[in-house]
Amino acid sequence: MIRAVLFDLDGTLLGNDMDRFMPVYFDRLRGFVAPHHPPEPFLSALLSAVREAIRRPDPRRTVWERFVEAFEQETKRPMDFWMPLFDRFYAEVFPSLRALTEPRVEARLLVERARAWGLRIAIATNPVFPEIAIRQRLEWAGLEDIPFDWITTMENMRFTKPWPEYYREVADHLQVPPEACGMIGNDRKQDIEPAQQVGMQTFWVCEGGNGMFRKNQGDLRQALRWLEDLN
Repeated sequence: MIRAVLFDLDGTLLGNDMDRFMPVYFDRLRGFVAPHHPPEPFLSALLSAVREAIRRPDPRRTVWERFVEAFEQETKRPMDFWMPLFDRFYAEVFPSLRALTEPRVEARLLVERARAWGLRIAIATNPVFPEIAIRQRLEWAGLEDIPFDWITTMENMRFTKPWPEYYREVADHLQVPPEACGMIGNDRKQDIEPAQQVGMQTFWVCEGGNGMFRKNQGDLRQALRWLEDLN
């Protein structure tokens, strides 16, 4: 019996191959910034700041706060310069990346069923994007109207995946102990193993398996079956 369930987003509720998505995202962001700042140093600074925010978590500061500090140091420009550009990019260009993703019909059924069972529900995506980018991807998945109890973003999280503390932090926000949570995700290293380390039940979303049913892995239809068994 569980009281809450965490859902990864990309590759789980939303068909999105991040190995394909991220290079296009970086390329369009770099092109958008080019008239205002040299694009290659910008991209290098962005990646360095994100890595710094992931590598050095601080329970007193959010991922966004650590990113901003590192990014300003790398670019020698304040966020007052960058924020209008970022806001325009996410409003004008980021929506075009929707074409690289595909909604999954089973995703809405899975989330709605969890809600109907009285479980607290969270979008547990890696918080290395700002809220606006995560909200858009929820829309692409057809889940923008679901009343999630927590959605992880750069602005509201202090840890990222694959830190086990990330999962404890989400559980804290849900006001449910980790041992009473389930985690559904498609990445063993980012989603499954660290969630297990803090005592969560886990379901690995994966294809294949030679037609064999395993109770803790499979597609979203099997994830629904797994969730039913837990409840």
